[in-house]
Amino acid sequence: MKLRRILPLAALAAVAAVFGAGATAAAGAASAPLGYAGAARHTGFSPAVAGPLVNATSRNWAGYAITSLSSPAATFTHVHGSWTQRPVTCPASDAWAVFWVGFDGWTNGTVEQGGSSARCINGTPVYELWWEMFPTNAIQPVLTINAGDSVSADVTYNAATAQYTITVADATQHTSFTTTQTCAATLTCSRSSADWVVEDVGRFGSGDFFPLANYGRALMNNSVGSDNAGHSGSMTASSTWQRTKIQEQDTTTTYATTGDTSTNGQNFAVTWAHQ
Repeated sequence: MKLRRILPLAALAAVAAVFGAGATAAAGAASAPLGYAGAARHTGFSPAVAGPLVNATSRNWAGYAITSLSSPAATFTHVHGSWTQRPVTCPASDAWAVFWVGFDGWTNGTVEQGGSSARCINGTPVYELWWEMFPTNAIQPVLTINAGDSVSADVTYNAATAQYTITVADATQHTSFTTTQTCAATLTCSRSSADWVVEDVGRFGSGDFFPLANYGRALMNNSVGSDNAGHSGSMTASSTWQRTKIQEQDTTTTYATTGDTSTNGQNFAVTWAHQ
């Protein structure tokens, strides 16, 4: 399968990021991008069959995606999730892991997303909040955070304006940002899935991946979504939604495992296994 395209940061001076009232110069100054790559569509999955819960594998994603079983398929309009930013250790000096929610990427080649990043720079973890409209731009870091901070992310689509509002907040530091974006004119952002993912980031221009930073056991909570057919709630809220449980592995190595969802369908854990 063709690997995802990983793009460098392009001209991003016009990014519309609005900081929360609690942001300070220290908290709001994200590190300068050092060859940032892009969180994007998954690669190398095992095909899923129709049903309320299916299992699949991906080389770079661990977590869950929901898709519509309706005919015609509904499209997703809102996705939300929260987590505590896990402290990471660096099995390699440039190891990396990103935690995010968003639309698309599971069955197509775009992703509209926001979340947090734990990146090892010369063996030292750096934690940031970011957004991305893949493949229009690569990961755009906005706010520096700390391990242990409480993070939440929302991506909302407004059909009237054809705009995506991406908001990522750090409740611990009382900081947040919001950016409003549109799908590039040359792309189709179909919103065919809503996703809650821990991801191994791809290296720009090479087709392979950074080593996966060791985050231990990451809990993804309050996972809810909505579609344009009026369905909303947890991943198990609608009989019209197919829930796909994704394990991060290739033919020889398991990089991360995904646990079952909680009884209410909102919470699950992803456990690191290999760099």
